[in-house]
Amino acid sequence: MAESLIVLDPQADKSLQAQIREKIIQGILSGSIPAGHKMPSSRRMAEQLGVARNTVVLAYQQLVDDSFLVTRERSGFYVSDAVQQQGIISHAEAVPDSVASEPDRAFWREHCNPVSVSRRALRVRPANWLQYPYPFVSNEYDPRLFPGAEWRECTRDIYAGREVAQWATLGGNEDDRQLVEQICTRLLPRRGIYVEPGQILLASGLQQACYLLGQLLLGSSRTLGMVLPACNETEEIFRRTGVALQSLPQDSDGPMTGAEIRRGDCWFLQPNAHNPTAVTTSLERRRQLLKLANEQGAVIIENDCDHEFCYHSTPLPPLKSLGGGESVIYLYQFPKVIDPGMQLAFVVAPKPVIQRLRALRYNLRERVPAINQRLLAKFIASGHHDAASFRITQQLRERWVALGEALMHHLPKLQVRRASCGTACWLELPQTLSAEQLQKQAEQQGLLLEVAREYNALRIGFAAIEADRIEAGIAILAQLINGEVSQSEETLQNATGRRLSAADLQAEFPGAVLLGTNALGESYRVQVMADGTMFGYARNDVDVDETDTGRWWLQGDMWVRQWRNWSYGRKASFHVVIDGHRIKWFSETGQLIDTGILARESE
Repeated sequence: MAESLIVLDPQADKSLQAQIREKIIQGILSGSIPAGHKMPSSRRMAEQLGVARNTVVLAYQQLVDDSFLVTRERSGFYVSDAVQQQGIISHAEAVPDSVASEPDRAFWREHCNPVSVSRRALRVRPANWLQYPYPFVSNEYDPRLFPGAEWRECTRDIYAGREVAQWATLGGNEDDRQLVEQICTRLLPRRGIYVEPGQILLASGLQQACYLLGQLLLGSSRTLGMVLPACNETEEIFRRTGVALQSLPQDSDGPMTGAEIRRGDCWFLQPNAHNPTAVTTSLERRRQLLKLANEQGAVIIENDCDHEFCYHSTPLPPLKSLGGGESVIYLYQFPKVIDPGMQLAFVVAPKPVIQRLRALRYNLRERVPAINQRLLAKFIASGHHDAASFRITQQLRERWVALGEALMHHLPKLQVRRASCGTACWLELPQTLSAEQLQKQAEQQGLLLEVAREYNALRIGFAAIEADRIEAGIAILAQLINGEVSQSEETLQNATGRRLSAADLQAEFPGAVLLGTNALGESYRVQVMADGTMFGYARNDVDVDETDTGRWWLQGDMWVRQWRNWSYGRKASFHVVIDGHRIKWFSETGQLIDTGILARESE
């Protein structure tokens, strides 16, 4: 009987010994292998399963050690009677299938209160998303980035006798002092924030922190200002408090300081990289928001997540660290790639606020498990957190750069927002193209994309896909987009303006200056020299200058250029049309690629 219940998977992560043990335990607890049943001999079991006899012997011995099996001299292994004495319900005692019918849905509808969930929150990606060739998903990471060896080392350390005595005796609403100390002395000072332990509260994720703050600060008589669309779960949590949500407009510098934001009693801001639109709030706008909050008497809830993944020198300072930051409540959640199993977060606020939040958390009985707190404290104290953050940032920067290059090369006509922090960008589509339909077509070709249906936009993540696969995926996306967009846009055949011949190009381009904005919203300036060289200059979203050199030449009536680094260093050929000062670039097949301004140094 026992051997017929066991099916081994040689490809599984678990050893054959562990699989045998688990299958036998499952059979015992379910009643399929009853108490007192004589187990097959180790030799017979090994023959039936096609494994070494020693594998079965070791599995049996561990089951004896755990009291699932007992040995009888010269008789063999038997299922222990103690299992049934512990109250396990056997198959014979279970309710027959005919009685355990499908519950009456009408009965439960009468007893359950209505629950509403954002439709966006219910959209789930395929369970096997990591097996897709091009997983451009956000909030997920390549498992190879995870610092597994470092976590294993810390796990061994915290199970030492002295360590267990410390974390296992924490009170029901107490936070681990070692972890709070690491946050105060190691993490926050790097963000320019200096607080005492009594100003920190741990939470089991950003969602719990937002729930606690919503219960404390918001309600039907309050107005919360936040940029929409927002993170699905966060927006839903705040809505459930009954607060009136005020949508805040934003531009490339962040939330705007107009009439809308002045109506809010409280503002929820994500300065580093707004989720999902990937806007980084400029330093000057941060100062303006703080000044306005102090004038209005408004409270700011600042989500400072993903600041460690900064791809341009040092990240901008959080609102909490700037002058006037006393009205700011600071939130931070450890990145999923560093602690995917815990997702621990913390709140920084004045002591009276923390005391009230602690009381609310006690009522929920959802304190972060003590073992998780001590494990994370050990991980930070050992330097593993810093080392992992640095290493992961370097790898993510490669992907960030690769994605930016791919989007500029393959989709130069569309505007992309790519924050200086975070792990995703925001691509708004033309109104003639359905983001939802594009998502379905892309998935059929191995691309997983996230859609903001209400805004006809895509959120393209780059943390779960290798850098060398990014361009191939974006090339497929570009084919799908261009196939739809090109049907309604200007082409070389119907373009307004004057098409330049080889003679025109030779006369117009030497000494010219090309001005424009690329797909990432970066302004560029290109000098075209008479000797066939080019000098390119661009300024990105955090005012960091980027330069490159290249060369240009003519091929028939087409203008050809090749940069040393930009656009992967590949040559590209264009038909050129001039319409006043406006210049239009068309591909060899006549598709509109980009537009800009043709000027000269004297202009």
